Amino acid sequence: MNTTDRLQQLSDTKRLALLRLLENKNIGNDRLLTLEGSNVKVLREGAPILFLYPATDGSVSYMNNYLPHIPEAWGVYALQTPGMDGEQSPYRTVEELAAHGIRQMRRVQPEGPYYVAGNCMGGLPAYETARQLHEQGERTGLVLHLMPNFNRPWKELPVDSASLQQRAIMDYVYIIERLLAVRIDLPWDELNELDEGAQVEFVVRYVDEHDLLSGMDLDVFRNRMAIYKANLSAMLTYDPPTGFDGSITILAVGEASRQETAIHAMSPYAAPLRSIHRDQINTIFVDADGGALFDGAEPDIGKIGRELREIVSAAGEGTLA
Repeated sequence: MNTTDRLQQLSDTKRLALLRLLENKNIGNDRLLTLEGSNVKVLREGAPILFLYPATDGSVSYMNNYLPHIPEAWGVYALQTPGMDGEQSPYRTVEELAAHGIRQMRRVQPEGPYYVAGNCMGGLPAYETARQLHEQGERTGLVLHLMPNFNRPWKELPVDSASLQQRAIMDYVYIIERLLAVRIDLPWDELNELDEGAQVEFVVRYVDEHDLLSGMDLDVFRNRMAIYKANLSAMLTYDPPTGFDGSITILAVGEASRQETAIHAMSPYAAPLRSIHRDQINTIFVDADGGALFDGAEPDIGKIGRELREIVSAAGEGTLA
């Protein structure tokens, strides 16, 4: 069965997941906070507020899938990656992303305790946000990393700056393949002969010609790739200092059948874990498809959601430091 035939068998949910990753299609009633220069999207009003950082692609609308699994009284505000709307150049370090996030959070909530979470790469600025807040004398009631524990070949991927564009494309293709259970055989020899701008357009045409998407806006895709590349650079270069005296909860989601039950030391996601004592880390494994953190597919999001609700509820009761 070829890629086109397999894609025809995908559910609407899976197709929509890919559209959201590449074009940031909105779902639900999320709105941009009416503050000048704000990139905060209000997914739900309420108190206290859970602030969410997105994955490497920078979009946040898929986080509406988390709402049924977060206590009803809570507000949920998503910190869309700066630059998604072309309003500025994207940041290239986790420290900058966190500092920007803190400025936005303080405009909404001037004082702590702050409840911060992040999906996938977003777990790094969530942790760095808590670290910077602690340095500023603020308290965090929750630091949560929603970690899709995909069994990724980290050692085999390029990490130097010269190959960052290639790595970004490889990551994009990996996520598409992992979410949609398809195989995308990009002609890398041909791709590597092109400059960066031409590489992006080549990938867009390839995906479009194989019916992964229809009517894709090339300008939108270019901007998404720029965001992805900047966030990827931030993720790969993050090296947090020691001295953080708070704690972090890891909700690691992976399928045991895929050998996704261990957090690999080579994973960039593990950077915060290497800088603090193991007693500061609370790890909860969920045997489910990590892709549900993006597409909200059942029954996996339900499994994740049960743990998520317990974690957030406990934080609200002051049982997590």
